[in-house]
Amino acid sequence: MKKYMLALLLSTIILVPIHMPVKAVNTSLSDGSIYYVLIDRFTNGESENDKEINIDDPQAFHGGDLQGVINKLDYIKQLGFTTINLSPVMQSDVYHGFAPSDYQKVNEQFGKMDILKQLVDAAHEQNIKVILDMPVSQISSKHPWVLERPEWLGEPVSNTWGENLPSPDLTNPKVSNYFLETANMWLDETGIDGFRLYTNQYTPIEFIELFAEHIKTVKSDAITVLDSGGEIEKPNLLLVNNTLKETISSILSEPGNSLEPLFEDNLLTELNDINFVDSVETVRFTRESVKQGQNPTTRWKLALTYLYTIPGTPTIYQGSEVPMDNGMDIPGHQMAELNTGEDELRNYMEQLMAIRSEFPAITKGDIQFVDSSGAMVLFKREYDDKSVYIAMNNDKKSQVISLADVPDGMQLTGLLQDNIVREHEDGLYRIGLERETADIFIIEEDKGLNWLFVGFIVLVLGTFVFSVIYLSRKNKKEARS
Repeated sequence: MKKYMLALLLSTIILVPIHMPVKAVNTSLSDGSIYYVLIDRFTNGESENDKEINIDDPQAFHGGDLQGVINKLDYIKQLGFTTINLSPVMQSDVYHGFAPSDYQKVNEQFGKMDILKQLVDAAHEQNIKVILDMPVSQISSKHPWVLERPEWLGEPVSNTWGENLPSPDLTNPKVSNYFLETANMWLDETGIDGFRLYTNQYTPIEFIELFAEHIKTVKSDAITVLDSGGEIEKPNLLLVNNTLKETISSILSEPGNSLEPLFEDNLLTELNDINFVDSVETVRFTRESVKQGQNPTTRWKLALTYLYTIPGTPTIYQGSEVPMDNGMDIPGHQMAELNTGEDELRNYMEQLMAIRSEFPAITKGDIQFVDSSGAMVLFKREYDDKSVYIAMNNDKKSQVISLADVPDGMQLTGLLQDNIVREHEDGLYRIGLERETADIFIIEEDKGLNWLFVGFIVLVLGTFVFSVIYLSRKNKKEARS
């Protein structure tokens, strides 16, 4: 009985919550995170622009607009996001906007130019940046260039957004200059912070470099995110890491898969990568998990832990925080279900972002794979002589990894699960995790047992035992009488 009570007492002590201070989020892309908004399928904030709305037709406009984004800024801020990436806001006859018919007008379904400026101003007041999607790899078949300026067009392209779509000929200086002028217009009139440039294998590298350099002459801190599916080396470009997405989905959609492939050098190449798990162009990660018969929240927690702790900027597609599932093996474009009452994943995102903003090693440090055991891995981020360890267990059972290079007199303090790991007699620190869980550890001075708390527990347990004995004796006396 005494051994049982001691074990109970010690297990209770280990579970004492460790409260960490939460600081303001740094709004630079490398230190922050991006929330991607598909405008028409986000939130309907203004009924006056609801033209040609048909929510029963998956190819029609469903009513999401810029006012809806404004209405949800507090929600986005609460989740810890520091940048909003808006889907194409330009005039288009398709709801997703990826086939523009006029690059210099706001889609009337979404609102007007002044509403976009209000959105940007309101976001900036909350230290949130706003970048716009700029697809230059294809245009609408109804674009005036098709009839009026066929010499401005290249070969038709087929991709996620359609078959045989007209494409701008970006080798033509007049076309190139048009897009530079268009970028000027959006920067000047709305105050946005940059663009996500969608290109393909036919887009001249010279145009991409010119675009990125040009917008910085208009706004010195302007951002160019390049989503090309290819590779280009240029310091003023932020590259979307499409290769990483495929690896994350295939490995983390179900337990038991080794996590070591997630740390191959070709996946984690640049600190300026834009990393994601799913997007407006891909099948939702939630769908991939459900297809494997898995709990998507559990799967998402592991994926998010990885995404938020590796080099680069995590990008989350709207609704993933719920998590949403469209039930089909196609990109999820249904209206965002943000009021489901599902808070577990949202709270986890907030916690991860608070940790990212608190510890520079996670956003600025070198990454080093430490060890593995089964489908559990341990890696660390190190910056300015400060280390943060990240443990992820994708196994179907509990796993333990031993760590030796921790300074004497220190302990590992878990920030996600409140685990405390102390040095054993053999000098090793044994990090144990239950199946399908993760934790982030910082190195702190070994605080030993919290004797005040121990005394409190002893008092509570003593009072409980005394009460049981007292009531037992009282009942016996009453029974005799």
